[in-house]
Order: sequence, then C-alpha cells, then structure tokens
Amino acid sequence: MALTTLIFFFILFRFTSSIGKTVARLRDFASNVENDRAPESTYVFPDDELGDISRNIVTLYHNQQVAKQELWMERDKIVNHFKYSKEGFAMFTASGKEILSNLLFIQTVNFISDTPVAQPDEALGSVGELKPIREFLQHQHDNTARKQKVMRRSVTVDKNGKIFLVECILFLDNSYELAINDITRQEEESRMKRQLTQNVAHELKTPVSSIQGYLETILSNPRLASDKKQFFLERCYTQSTRLTGLLRDISVLNRLDEAAGLFDLSEVSITMLVSEIRKECSQEMEEKKITCEVLLPGNPAVYGNYSLLYSIFRNLFDNALAYAGEGVRITIECYHEDASFYYFRFSDNGVGVPEEHINRLFERFYRVDKGRSRKIGGTGLGLSIVKNGVSFHKGRISAKNRPEGGLEFLFTLKKKR
Repeated sequence: MALTTLIFFFILFRFTSSIGKTVARLRDFASNVENDRAPESTYVFPDDELGDISRNIVTLYHNQQVAKQELWMERDKIVNHFKYSKEGFAMFTASGKEILSNLLFIQTVNFISDTPVAQPDEALGSVGELKPIREFLQHQHDNTARKQKVMRRSVTVDKNGKIFLVECILFLDNSYELAINDITRQEEESRMKRQLTQNVAHELKTPVSSIQGYLETILSNPRLASDKKQFFLERCYTQSTRLTGLLRDISVLNRLDEAAGLFDLSEVSITMLVSEIRKECSQEMEEKKITCEVLLPGNPAVYGNYSLLYSIFRNLFDNALAYAGEGVRITIECYHEDASFYYFRFSDNGVGVPEEHINRLFERFYRVDKGRSRKIGGTGLGLSIVKNGVSFHKGRISAKNRPEGGLEFLFTLKKKR
C-alpha cells in the first residue's frame, strides 16, 4: 500500500512539474509578446495535449507575424505609390480628418485655391471650386436611406489656365478619398482632335463640292460646247489633285501622331535631297523669277526618314514659292553644327508675314490669307507637317520675319548616329 501511494505521488509530481514547465514557458512567451520583445523562434514543450496546444499557440503567433509583415510591406507599396503619384491624392476619415496625402495634393489645391491652404483637411472647406464635392459628401452622410455601396462624384475645375479633374470616392464607412488630376493636356488634345475633324470635313467639302458641281453641269448639258466641257474637266482635275494632296498630308500627320515608330530610318544626305527638290521646282522658280542659294558645307547627313525629311524641305520650298512673291531669292543654309545637331536656316527676301500670324503658322489648317491659299491650292497642312517632321528628328523649329524683309525658318535636325 505504501509503495502504491509512493508511485502515485511520484507520477503526480512529474505531471505537475510538466504542467508547471509548460505554463512557465507560455508565460515567458506571452511576456515577450506583450513587451514587444521578439520571442524565441522555438519553444520545447512536452509531448502531451498541453504541449500540443502550446506549440499551436506559438505557431499561430509566428504565422500572424509573417502575415503582419507582408501586410505592412503591401501597405508601404501603396503609400509610396500615392506619394509619388502624378496626381494629387488624399484620404480622410468620415469626420474629414486626414489619413494620408501626398505632396502634390496640397500643391494642386493651393494652385486652384484663391486663399492659402495649409493642411489637406482644410481643402473642402476653403476651396470654392470644390463645393460640389462638399455638398455631395454632406448629402450622402445625411442620407439614411443610402444603400451599402461605394459612391463616386467628380467635378472639372478650370482655373489659372489649367483644367483639373477632381474625383471623390465615398466608402461604406463614410471615409473618403480625393484625387486631383491635371487633364489640361488631354483636354487640349481632345479639343485639337475635334477641331481637326471639323477642319478636315470643311476642307474636304470644298473640292468635293466643286468636282460634283462641274460634273453635274457636264451631265445636265449633253450639248455643252467642247471647249466649255474641257474647261470644267480641267477644273475637276485641279480639285481632285488638291483633294489627293489633302488626303496625303492628313495621312502623314496621322502616322506621325499615331505610329511614329513605324517610319523607316536611314542615312539621308541633305545636300542631295535639297538638290532633287530644286530640280523638281525649277520650272515654277523660273516662271516666277525666283533664285535659290544653297549653303550646306560639309555635306550634312541626317539619320532619319527620307520621306519626312523630304516633306520638311519640300513644304518650305512650296510655301516660299506660293507666298513670298516673284523675283525673290530663297536661301538654304546650314549655319552651325555641334556634336548632336545641324542648325538650318531657310529664308526668303519676299513679303513676309504679318506679326500677328507668326506664332500660328504651324497650326493645322491655319492660313494667313484663306482665300488666296485655297486659290493657290494649298492644303493648310504643309507647315504643320514641317514642324512634326522636325520634332520626329529630335529638333525644334521657329519662324520669324527678317528685318530686311522676308520670312525665315530656323530649325535643327539630329545628326547621323
């Protein structure tokens, strides 16, 4: 009996000791966690039920720490994304307190605002242009019947020469975010595309209407005299030629806008190119008593697209032939070069252009004298092609009147590679 009792107490002591050690280790683990000390990565527990539970607790903790670290890494990515975003961004609590914002948000708000805004959470109350957003948030906060869904409101602000799109997203807990994006360029491009579409329609309408009118006259008058019929057919041909040129120029500009990377590149001799254009224009130059001086020392060569380089110099030639006047002199000169660029001057000593038109010469379909331009047969796209062709070759172009009379174009073209 005494032996049995002794064995019982021995077993009870071992069991109690095991529980005590397990509890002590759990207490140590909990203390480390509570005091933000990194607990040991491994704890040795007995191979019993309590030990299994203890190991599971430690494992769950470490798994939670890994998930927490990954979550913080993702949060850091998001924060840095908004920090370096190209749009102003801020998040707010339901009461309007700032949670997160980037520097561009407060900069843009102050650009729009008539009064200084020091903090992001002052924006809605201080900037009059954001009143629609403020009213939207107030309405949704007061709307007890609001369904559980994310709401969105946007407003366009036109201020100080720029256009901004302000977007607000209201979340289910009534916190919200504001994003301010500068869409000035997109709006300008959209406006230009609408204007281009209108201009194209207008420019196409004129030759098509003329051709249709001449042909209707011929068809409705079977006994029309042969000389009259010939006259109308020649007019049809002239208008169809103009139409072909217009479609060609529009195609070139579209390719420059949408598929500039598809142009073939090669080494192009500017001296040879200009020589070819002079030969092509020689008859018209002779008729108008126009002379041409070419000063291209060193045979400049450009690594680029032959067709576009041809268009640059041909359109400048055509512009001078059409508008400079009779008996003038055209000068083409490479007046400077550096390690990367050739510097060209294309000038004439003709009538020049009124100063108010100089800055608009490169606009599509812009004409100084609309009536005379259409009579001559120009498409109104030549100088726009010149500007885009120069830009394609990494250069810049400008135009000015010469003090001694005439018009001068100064432009650069990147040298051969």
